[in-house]
Amino acid sequence: MNMWASQKKHTSKQAGFTIVELLIVIVVIAILAAISIVAYNGIQARGKNSAAQSSAVTVVKKAEIYNTEIGYYPLGMSALTGAASTTSYNLTGIVYVGTQTNTTPTNAVVFYVCGSGSPASAADITASNVTGGRIYYRDYQNSTNRNEPYGVVSGTGIACYGRN
Repeated sequence: MNMWASQKKHTSKQAGFTIVELLIVIVVIAILAAISIVAYNGIQARGKNSAAQSSAVTVVKKAEIYNTEIGYYPLGMSALTGAASTTSYNLTGIVYVGTQTNTTPTNAVVFYVCGSGSPASAADITASNVTGGRIYYRDYQNSTNRNEPYGVVSGTGIACYGRN
């Protein structure tokens, strides 16, 4: 008898995934990861926008309180940030910057003061002609600057200038 004849033939299917199946799974995972990253960045930008706008609104409220108590709008952000801690218009936690980019902190604002008449510069705006201002903050979703106005900031003979 043939020694090969006594052995049984074993035919078994090998279990496992084909290379095509593995590639499909990898592609699906990559697509889901890309969607998640985009969604996360959008949520993060909206959060930064809310924080930046909140900072600007806080400055506007403090400027309005300053106007109510002192009788005119602040001539610079330093009037609020340098105020005694016992005053209701004392401003803390918000910083002044000259310009804003997407790397600007969310608690940073640009302070503009506006004056009536025809002031040629920020130095020409005084307690007697200050009419209000604009507080600029960063819109992180659209990479632009937005502002929160207070007082009178538009009309004939009104000019606005950046000021610390």
